Amino acid sequence: MKSIHILILWLFFQPVFPQKTTDQFLFRASYTFSYKTDPLQKDFVETDLIYLDIGNNSSKYYSRYTQVRDSNKIAGLKKGLSAYDVVEDNRRFKKGTKTTIYNMDEPGQFHVIEHLVDYYYYDEKRFLPAWTFGAGEKTIAGYACKEAQAIYLGRKWTVYFAPEIPLNKGPWKLWGLPGLIIYAIDSEQLFQFELQGFETLKYETPVSIENKTQYGRLYKKTTKKDYQKMEALRYRDFMTFTNLFILEGKGGILLSPEQERENERYRKKGGTPYIPLEKQE
Repeated sequence: MKSIHILILWLFFQPVFPQKTTDQFLFRASYTFSYKTDPLQKDFVETDLIYLDIGNNSSKYYSRYTQVRDSNKIAGLKKGLSAYDVVEDNRRFKKGTKTTIYNMDEPGQFHVIEHLVDYYYYDEKRFLPAWTFGAGEKTIAGYACKEAQAIYLGRKWTVYFAPEIPLNKGPWKLWGLPGLIIYAIDSEQLFQFELQGFETLKYETPVSIENKTQYGRLYKKTTKKDYQKMEALRYRDFMTFTNLFILEGKGGILLSPEQERENERYRKKGGTPYIPLEKQE
């Protein structure tokens, strides 16, 4: 059932004005990101196409699927389509995840942008995973890779990196090996990244950090801990989340009867599985 709620949420998927830095993106690694939405699932049920743009001192992790949908929305608006028509037209494109991560050598931190009803950002001090090197060797996407493992941000990761690509970056917040991380999977097999391609960009692109919408609406500053609490609430108690961040926080947006019934089902069964890439502290 179509609802006002869906249309209003669309307004927050707008292009941004960037803040430029002195670095340039020189390379792009593309990954298939596979993940589960319930720990009881035997196989991965969702996939995303992730781009990792890499410069001399920084990298940017983002969803290509989300980028395509956002670009299509902008094009639709320029053509004069209504918000409803733009949302309907976007259904032909696959949905992607909504996290953008800048991994910056200077000042040694992650700058994370999240979208959950509104845009939020936080800065997080980066620390080197305590990698241990294994005996495993594989050829993945045409690259000879070596194995490494680490317990990092709440999960145990096994990764394979390619020494012939001497870049110490990787997908998500994984980094710090003597070669690009080509493959990564956690010990519970809930998340998997696998390289699909690596290329030198034809044109050097300035590293630009997004901070506001095209209408000048600044992203909201938060902390990682506070954002994780809000995200967890979204899954575990959608009714309360809706009341706090949509109905009260966004001017009384109405939900459809179907959504109200869904909220009640969530409440009775204790929510839906919340499986974050990074386990909460």
